[in-house]
Amino acid sequence: MEPVIDVHTHILPGIDDGAGNMEETRELLKLAYIQGIRVLIATPHYHRGKYYVDPDGIRELAGRVQSEADKMFPDMHIYAGQELIYYNGVFDAVSAGKAVPLADSDCFLIEFVPDISYETIYQAVRQMVLMRYRPVLAHVERYPCLKAPGRIEELRKSGAYMQMNFDSLRGGFRQRREISWCRRMVLEGNIRFFGTDMHRTDFRPPDIEKSVKWIYDKCGKEQAKRLTVVNPMEILL
Repeated sequence: MEPVIDVHTHILPGIDDGAGNMEETRELLKLAYIQGIRVLIATPHYHRGKYYVDPDGIRELAGRVQSEADKMFPDMHIYAGQELIYYNGVFDAVSAGKAVPLADSDCFLIEFVPDISYETIYQAVRQMVLMRYRPVLAHVERYPCLKAPGRIEELRKSGAYMQMNFDSLRGGFRQRREISWCRRMVLEGNIRFFGTDMHRTDFRPPDIEKSVKWIYDKCGKEQAKRLTVVNPMEILL
């Protein structure tokens, strides 16, 4: 199996509900490395009134984590990004340069509240596309409105990219009743990226081995490599 690129992590210490300190960050990096993850995009929450660190601070902290990774695993690479929690006005913050795109690309990872309406997601996607950004919808399996037939496909045609959490393929966090839907979305080619959404060692640690094996077994080596390496490389280049 090829090394994995993880596009959704909360490994930066002390700035959101992810790693509490650098020691915990190091433990998460160890867990990730053991499971074959070699590239991680750090995506702390951008949450108005709750979590905010300026972009320079996020990039500086990602650099510090890279320095720690260099001491343990010279072939592990850390990139900066953010997970934007949608609210009215979030795109004003994007336009003002207050949010960090994934690996300084034109991709923004955006999260919605679980009970969001499909119309709101669709309009958010259209607005980001008009701004000439590529919207990446975080853990799409969490939004009931996207389970209706044709909606994922419509969003893809509108310019959105779908990110799914690895653990949803094995019935993980909040998804045990919906594993068949998640697997079907992968098999039908609707998922572009995967991420661990790792937070802490005691809450949502990286656990991808069974899911990666399922991807290789059911999708074949070529498609599995595309999902775990080739597609996310498009963000990094």
